[in-house]
Amino acid sequence: MINEKEHGFRDKKGHFVPHNAAEKNPIWILPLNLKKIFNWFLFSYIFTWNLVYLIITLLAFIYLTPNLSVMKNLSIDWISLILLRNYIIVIIFFSLIHLPLYVSKRQGIKFKFNPMWPEKKQKLFTFNRQILDNLFWSLCWGVPIWTAYEVLSFWFYASGYIPLLNFSENPIYFIFLILLIPLLRDAHFYLVHRLLHFKFFYNIAHKIHHRNLNPGPWSSLSMHPVEHVLYFSGVIIHWLILSHPVHAMYHIFHAGLGSANGHIGFKQMLLNDKRAIDLSNYNHYLHHKFFEVNYGNLMVPFDQWFGTYHDGSEEAHEKMKQRIRKRY
Repeated sequence: MINEKEHGFRDKKGHFVPHNAAEKNPIWILPLNLKKIFNWFLFSYIFTWNLVYLIITLLAFIYLTPNLSVMKNLSIDWISLILLRNYIIVIIFFSLIHLPLYVSKRQGIKFKFNPMWPEKKQKLFTFNRQILDNLFWSLCWGVPIWTAYEVLSFWFYASGYIPLLNFSENPIYFIFLILLIPLLRDAHFYLVHRLLHFKFFYNIAHKIHHRNLNPGPWSSLSMHPVEHVLYFSGVIIHWLILSHPVHAMYHIFHAGLGSANGHIGFKQMLLNDKRAIDLSNYNHYLHHKFFEVNYGNLMVPFDQWFGTYHDGSEEAHEKMKQRIRKRY
């Protein structure tokens, strides 16, 4: 049986803290350790959720996306198909995580960071319920804005407004760019997220997302439309560099589906007594808990470089409090 204590511990308030919370990305540690970097590249970069998002992208592109020749002209027919496709993928993907963990609660609070469940009624949320609030902002705004970026990208490629790279022309560059996308996404996320914490953007947009102090999977895309526009804007890089529609689509899907990792609220989902799926980004959970830390993720360690990193330890918490006291 999988024992929670083998993977972390509960602090004084009952919050789960993973053992590997403070692990640093070896590609940024000097002197470089090639063995650690190789292991990280295989098991923390390739054979991870990055690969899952890529597979979903390829299946959606091959079987659920109109031919580029159809997309030379903007038409409600093919645009509505892409919107419907994205709704189906998002609803299935997030429900597969939300239903067993938050509806049937089949593993209880085992591996749950916050030992409390989201309250059923809270006035700060739209419709006074977190799940209804999250569904509203995600489905009424998040998926359509995601789709708008995707539609524009396809139209630009199909119309010849931006150059299109075929795999046969330069397979090494094609694969390299696919491998680079999670890194680009991580850097873009930090920059946009840091911008959203400036007072103006926080008050008009980002505060919607930060209602979720105890986030769940559907909190991931629960954002103000201004934030959605900024969040998905990372795909614009493919309008500027030589790439293929698959690259742009993977970038958008990685942002849309990948947003779940920081909001699931559980470290692991148990499949049975012996197997579990590693789920959540504890780093981003702490951002929702403390607001003033972990604006990015650990792939590109901006927070460690700029002094806003928190690993869940008492030492890191004290540093955060000192930093905040100096500022105010």
